[in-house]
Amino acid sequence: MIFVRSLAFNIAAFTWSIFLLIAYIPLVLAPRSAMLSAIRFWTRSIFWLQRRILSLDFEFRGLKNLPEGPFIVAAAHQSAWDTICFYAVLPDPAFVLKNELYRIPMFGPYARKLGMIAIDRAAGASEARRMIRSVSAALEAQRPVVIFPGGTRSAPDDIVELKAGISALYRRCNVPVVPLSLNSGWFWGRRSFVKKPGRILAEFHAPIAPGLDAGTFDELLSSRIHDGNRALLAEARDS
Repeated sequence: MIFVRSLAFNIAAFTWSIFLLIAYIPLVLAPRSAMLSAIRFWTRSIFWLQRRILSLDFEFRGLKNLPEGPFIVAAAHQSAWDTICFYAVLPDPAFVLKNELYRIPMFGPYARKLGMIAIDRAAGASEARRMIRSVSAALEAQRPVVIFPGGTRSAPDDIVELKAGISALYRRCNVPVVPLSLNSGWFWGRRSFVKKPGRILAEFHAPIAPGLDAGTFDELLSSRIHDGNRALLAEARDS
């Protein structure tokens, strides 16, 4: 039954997404707000499909930990679900993406229209400076910035070494960094066709205020993300 539900969901989500990708082409010439509304509609439709077909819901915890002003979310990354889930709780997130995603037909122009921040992970210091400028501009526009500091998707119980980019942003942007843990990989694993029913949990932890030295910040961020991942994974296994 799980396989049949997963097959039905994958077909429905893929077909619907391709249809909308084509239907949204004129929005590249429209105001950015139109594209933002369209993408939020698409994410809500994917959430609806996952609830109805997969019996897979989700819950965000710790919303009270989101600061009033600009901030950066440093999130665990276990699943493709993580790349759309923030539209459920953040009004206009700016994602830090790998540059290769901009080369995908239709997705690339839409990401540019939405003001996403593409980075070349193989480049050097000049690219890091460009990333900092782009993130700073998004924060000045009062947009929350979402970054996956591990750089790629991982298994729910992996301990992932955080990349240097998040430390650079913490030092230079002077805004709180909010760690986020989740257990999405237990239900919607990377490279996994089968998706399990249940409830994905994502938890915002207390923000890390500016001003810490790099070593203390890195250790604190890593422990909050990974300790939270383990706790949420245990909760998923026990449910």
